[in-house]
Amino acid sequence: MTDRIMAVIGLLMLGAFLIVVPLFVPHIDLIIVIGGCAALATYDTWRHIALKRN
Repeated sequence: MTDRIMAVIGLLMLGAFLIVVPLFVPHIDLIIVIGGCAALATYDTWRHIALKRN
């Protein structure tokens, strides 16, 4: 249970860290890279949480 909570908190902290770049430097290339990074981190966290249930 605590692993899931820590994984979600870590994902939210990463999101808060990553959102700074597009807000202050709004270039399309950076937004694409940040979106890809956020998508991969979300997928990894989802897989981590889903595998812990089994």
